[in-house]
Amino acid sequence: MLVTSREQKLIQAMIKAGGALTVAEMLEVTGTSRRTLYRDLEKLQASLPAGVNLRTSDAGYSLVGDLTELSKAHELVEFTLTERLYGELLLLIENRASIAALTENFGISQPTATSDLRAIEQALAENGLELERERGLRILGNEENIRSVLASNLHSVSKISELLTGNFAENKILSFLDLTAFFTAKSAFDQVNLPEMTDKTRALMQIFLTTSLLRLAQDQFVSVENVRRPSKQALSFVQQLLTKLSNQNFSIAEITYLAAVYDVLYFGFGREVLFMEKFDSNFSYKIRQLIDEVSSQLSIEFSKDDRLYGLLYAHLKETDVLPELFSDKQNDFVKKIEADNEKIFQAVKSVLPSVFAKKFSQMEIAFVTLHFVATLERSDLVLPLRAALVTNRGLISYELLISSLRKNFPFLKKIDIIQTSVNFDKTQYDAVFTTEKELDYIYVNRTLEQKNLDEIRHKLRMIQQTSKPVSVDSGEKDFANLNQLFSIGNGILTDFKITEIDNLTNLSDVVNQVVSCVNSSQPEKLAELLKKRFDETHLAIPETQIALLHGVHASIEHPIFQIFDLTHEVEVLAMNRKMMKIKRVLLLLSPPDVADYAAYLLGKISSSIIENKLYTTIYDSGNTAVISELLRQIITTSIQKYGE
Repeated sequence: MLVTSREQKLIQAMIKAGGALTVAEMLEVTGTSRRTLYRDLEKLQASLPAGVNLRTSDAGYSLVGDLTELSKAHELVEFTLTERLYGELLLLIENRASIAALTENFGISQPTATSDLRAIEQALAENGLELERERGLRILGNEENIRSVLASNLHSVSKISELLTGNFAENKILSFLDLTAFFTAKSAFDQVNLPEMTDKTRALMQIFLTTSLLRLAQDQFVSVENVRRPSKQALSFVQQLLTKLSNQNFSIAEITYLAAVYDVLYFGFGREVLFMEKFDSNFSYKIRQLIDEVSSQLSIEFSKDDRLYGLLYAHLKETDVLPELFSDKQNDFVKKIEADNEKIFQAVKSVLPSVFAKKFSQMEIAFVTLHFVATLERSDLVLPLRAALVTNRGLISYELLISSLRKNFPFLKKIDIIQTSVNFDKTQYDAVFTTEKELDYIYVNRTLEQKNLDEIRHKLRMIQQTSKPVSVDSGEKDFANLNQLFSIGNGILTDFKITEIDNLTNLSDVVNQVVSCVNSSQPEKLAELLKKRFDETHLAIPETQIALLHGVHASIEHPIFQIFDLTHEVEVLAMNRKMMKIKRVLLLLSPPDVADYAAYLLGKISSSIIENKLYTTIYDSGNTAVISELLRQIITTSIQKYGE
């Protein structure tokens, strides 16, 4: 017999009273309204075991019959809708779900269980999975996707403190699972020497080991062909981790899968492509496509923001292994993001599934939209606005206001001061502010309090996303003098050159010829490294004729960036995993131990080749003077930002 907590309170109160309870007394016990009380009494009558009845009399309500039967009553744990969906999904993944099991475990009706399954079915479809209903309830699809959904589920229903301490006593969702796998995973992590990481990262890595243990216990295995090759650091860590497990035989595919996930969560995060042992060039190309196509639809050059690519890469990579499933606030959140940023939201909604060839939840579309919105607000590079401040205030007052506006809205490229008595051409400005309430412009109060800032931010967002900005004088852009550059930047610029080589039509031979033009004490080993890295990354840029050879090798004395023009085309596999012909090779080399600023500079050069379509076009042109100027600009800007 299952009863709710309020029904249990009523049973205990009636037994304790030894007679009838009045409505007033029951209202005091349950703390509900009269209407809810009558509904609870109806449900209680329906759930009472045979031989026990709820009797009504002038004195009130009482229980009669064999009351010892009530000792078998179990209090039904109450769940919110979202909690219930996560719990039901766990039972489905464990192959323990049926309509009857769902109604019994969660105290819901059959129609409610059916409605829940429709919501779960949608979440599964967004992750490439299917809910089969014909022969019972079970989830079908790629094992890696099932593990990602399971890991996301466990992450959503667990607190980081629970995972790190192993205390799940208060977790009502995880009570549906055998927690042995959780304790095993925690024990393994407790015994290894962990690299420096946040508690959240450790908890996520622990969850994926738990997930693997749970699925292996069900004889569910990942397939070798679907697993991407991980880095040596991740492989070494997983192998060390698994030595702490007893009686666990992980196959090569299972070890590789876990290491590839750990690359996403920790080992492959936040490093420049030149210094990454493994680089997912296909995923990288899709990020670039996403930025290019959203930019094209909205006529906004989002690629000018050098942070957007990295943020999208990190976010979508993590989403790939840890998808968003259910959220209490999902609908309101998505509606607000869509309402505030309609054009960007619609562009992302159109482009994202097209580029990645998979479904995305509305929640994920909203998060990606926010990345693009943040780009507009972060600096004046992507979509600068020209503004005016109409005021009758004095110099000190309006200078303070302008300083505050520029600090809060850095995309305001220029703010002209116009006295209220002056007639001016409003079409010369994207936004017009005023300190005078009676004027029909964007009002700015003297203190720029938070409410006023929020109003201004909303109006400026609308301007950025709905109007064509007034062009800003390009003459305002300047770059630091070359004398301010570090010696490493000067060295790269000085040594840069474009060399033509009479090549053979085999890439291996081309690599050997390129290496012969470089001052290396170990040309054979360097050539072997470059061939291996190209086989792993396929950094030939689609829609161009260029490929990037890059590597870190002890035989290189200082960073090198050079270009080699080929007299004969060479066919290679590109970033998008299609064959293409190249006529130009970009070579980027570095010694293994370089200063942080040198690594930062080289990272910016390599990312300019891969991430920025305009820069790629310049490299593809083969024009020495133009490419040299581009390099100078990249190096100067990078060092300026590194020093900030």
